[in-house]
Amino acid sequence: MNANAVFPQRLLPLLFALPQLLALVLFFYWPAIQALWWSFNRVQPFGGHETFVGLDNFRRVLGDPGVLNSLYSTLVFSLSSVLLSMVIALLLAVSLEFKLRGKTLWRNLLIWPYAVSGAVIGIVFNVLANPVIGLLAWLNEIAPGVWAPYANPTQGMALLIVAYSWCMAPLNFVIFSASLQSVPDDYLAAAALDGANIWQRLRDIQLPMIAPFLLLVFVIDLLESLSNSFGLVETLTHGGPGDATNIMAYKIYSDGFIGLDLAGSSALSVLMLLGVILLSLIQFRLLARRKRIANLP
Repeated sequence: MNANAVFPQRLLPLLFALPQLLALVLFFYWPAIQALWWSFNRVQPFGGHETFVGLDNFRRVLGDPGVLNSLYSTLVFSLSSVLLSMVIALLLAVSLEFKLRGKTLWRNLLIWPYAVSGAVIGIVFNVLANPVIGLLAWLNEIAPGVWAPYANPTQGMALLIVAYSWCMAPLNFVIFSASLQSVPDDYLAAAALDGANIWQRLRDIQLPMIAPFLLLVFVIDLLESLSNSFGLVETLTHGGPGDATNIMAYKIYSDGFIGLDLAGSSALSVLMLLGVILLSLIQFRLLARRKRIANLP
């Protein structure tokens, strides 16, 4: 195969990319531009006259107690689910570093759940957590009402965290498994000769060497929890009980499509976009700094 092949017609590559470009424009760039415009205007929910109001929408949403409560719920959900999924994935990746029979099969099986969408996972956990027929329904037979994730805010948030951690653990497992395999065997063998056990080798050699991957996974998962958690919330908790799981991604939807506050939800989406960009810049800066330190003589 010739790596330097040239298309006979200049417009032919553009024609091949046209369907993807149209999808990007229609479903990403145009809605983003529209949301940015609406965030500076007072918008009628069913069309009509738009009035430019400047930063009034941003002042209004930032002074809304519901937005502050949603921000707190988002922080609790994002940090807890990210850390839990990283711990689960790291334990699984370390376990498969042992000499186990069929570990290649187990490695493939642990990757497959990542192909399941968040909405489907929400439906599955909705059945598993059902207080009448779910896995923990026996608790209500012992003490009625002790397991009520759709009435207890703490249990509802815990259920959402566990479900999202299960959703992200496969991707984290792939990255951690690959990073652990990149650690030279000579280092581990030398440490074993010095009397270091498995956990000491993990603590003193493997974890420090895969620290950049830990940071990478943390930032990626944090960004994913902010932007790709809507489907799970919609099918599992619907933002409840109360507003306990009304995280920012779901609040933007509920304010815009249920409350018909298009200007306020657009302002929230712009603020969320700025937060995602800020986290991405922090990620790039930390990785670049880590790379410079690694290249020092």
